[in-house]
Amino acid sequence: MNVMVRILIGGLTGWVTGKVIEKEGRVRVIREGNHFDTIYGGVGALVGEYLFFWIVIGKYNAFNDYATAILGSIAFVGAARLIAAGC
Repeated sequence: MNVMVRILIGGLTGWVTGKVIEKEGRVRVIREGNHFDTIYGGVGALVGEYLFFWIVIGKYNAFNDYATAILGSIAFVGAARLIAAGC
């Protein structure tokens, strides 16, 4: 998958993940804003291929590329939010 497409999908997924977490009432973490969630999502999408390589059965399937980008984005935003809430 193209790197730019992966970053765009990750950014969008990160933003949506931040909005969903925001609804759960984590007021303390929300102060940093959803701009960081978009950045974290893009980075998570790039890292997702390496984190979730065991899920991918067919390496050259477009669906698997999108799935790893989305899972990586959600995991990275979630980890960033947990670290920020713990401080």
